[in-house]
Amino acid sequence: MRTSEWINLVSFSFFVMASWLRPLTRQARLAVAAIGALAIGLIIAAQFAHQLLPPFTVSVVRDWLPAPLMPMVYWQAGRFASSLNENFQTRLQKLDQKLLGTLTQSLARRRSFIWISACLEVAYLSCYVLVPLGLGVLYLAHMRRYANDYWSIVLLSTYPCYAFTAFVQTLPPRMLETDSVRPVPGKIRAFNLWIVRHASIHLNTFPSAHVGATVAASLALLRFVPDVGLAFLVMSIGIAFGAAVGRYHYTADVILGAALAVAVSILQTFFT
Repeated sequence: MRTSEWINLVSFSFFVMASWLRPLTRQARLAVAAIGALAIGLIIAAQFAHQLLPPFTVSVVRDWLPAPLMPMVYWQAGRFASSLNENFQTRLQKLDQKLLGTLTQSLARRRSFIWISACLEVAYLSCYVLVPLGLGVLYLAHMRRYANDYWSIVLLSTYPCYAFTAFVQTLPPRMLETDSVRPVPGKIRAFNLWIVRHASIHLNTFPSAHVGATVAASLALLRFVPDVGLAFLVMSIGIAFGAAVGRYHYTADVILGAALAVAVSILQTFFT
């Protein structure tokens, strides 16, 4: 098995076992088990698919399998929702007010802030495609042999965010009436809000999984395809700012998500 497959196998198994140790409802526990069983089944099936399919086809499937598995881990974590940690949430809000409140209030008085906000919303929207797009870049650059390394960096930068969220839960700042930072409304923002309303677990991921995953993908590409990696890094920085300014995440989420990705990337480079 590839390293990335082991990471997925351990992650899904962890949530399944943890669901029996937490005071979850029967429905939530069954959902965690069902998602885990499906994902583990897919991972195991991929190991034996060569008996039915050509080796190249199997290899390509294994390259891309982590892409659909990532949101499945996210949905598993969401089933652990119980009670909010209001003390931790208040601390995140206060830190945001210190780091972001004065800046956004100053920018809000400028006409250019409308365009800046729109650009950041577009940047944040790209977080949903940036990671699989990064794997596509490796294919186009004839470097798909690094797919396992790519996913290992991305998954190790993302799954700890989901694990923490499963046990320490807060609401995203956009859902709090007491939040002092007011994003600029617009069509792109409305679309982003529609996505999070229908596809998210309605909890704040701490650290930010979107930032962690996209920064990790960018750093991996910097190593394998430097020119494209630099462009991806610029995009991931835009995602980070868009996450905070758009109130999809607290500033601390963004900073720690990026820091986690940097740490994982350095360790991965050191040990390979």
